[in-house]
Parts: sequence; structure tokens; C-alpha cells
Amino acid sequence: MPKLMAIILTYNEAKHIQGCLQTLQFADDRLVFDSYSTDDTVALAQAAGAQVLQHKFDDYASQRNAALTAVSDQCDWVLFIDADERVTPALAKEVRQIIDQSEHVAWGIPRHNYLFRKLTLGAGWYPDYQMRLLRMGRVHYDTSR
Repeated sequence: MPKLMAIILTYNEAKHIQGCLQTLQFADDRLVFDSYSTDDTVALAQAAGAQVLQHKFDDYASQRNAALTAVSDQCDWVLFIDADERVTPALAKEVRQIIDQSEHVAWGIPRHNYLFRKLTLGAGWYPDYQMRLLRMGRVHYDTSR
């Protein structure tokens, strides 16, 4: 079975990190790739059993590439998720099915956006596909953009 690592890029996400990590129990490993937070993000992530690495933040593409390089020999697939996002049980099941059966190198996941705690489905807010599920060694982020 292919190995999946969930990666969360963080900076001062103590408010969100535990809730996010709880929804990632289905992943084989969870990595918090932190930009030297000054709050309790790192301690909370470690207490939740996540691996934590720290790296200076330049831009999102560089940070994601650095995270991919750091785990290149530890997994077959990576799921990037933001600390304020949550993976539903249905999405977790679908991700597992995709990585077990897919020959693709990346998958876009439709993100639900909330405005004032209400799901926003109109006005171009859904589906808001995000390329977050990646096969290791086959994808990198363009830092020139």
C-alpha cells in the first residue's frame, strides 16, 4: 500500500494546528513544516504526535519544495493542507482510494470556503480546486511565479 504523508505549512498556527492534525489520522505520517513560529504551534504539534521540521519562509512555492525535499524518501504521496483546513472522513477515504489505484501524479481537491461560518457555494467559490495531493518525485512548485 502506498505511503501517505500529510504536510502542514505553519507559522503561528497554535489556534488551528490540533484540530487540523486530528483530521489527518488516516495519513501514515504527519509533518508540520514550520516557519519558526513564536507561539505554541511546535509544542502542540509534537504533543499531537506530528513530526516537526523548521525552515525559513521565503515564499509558498519554495517552502513547499523544501518540504517535499525533506520527506522525499519517506513516502509515496503527499497531501498538503493548511492548518485552518480540515479533512472530512469522506475525503480521507477518497484520498486513500486515489493513491491506492491511481496512475496520476497529482489531484485537485475541491475546497469548501466559508464566509461568516456559512458555506459559500456560489459566486465562483465552489468548486475551488486546489492541487494538494501529489505523487512524490513527480511534482514541484514553480518559484518564478
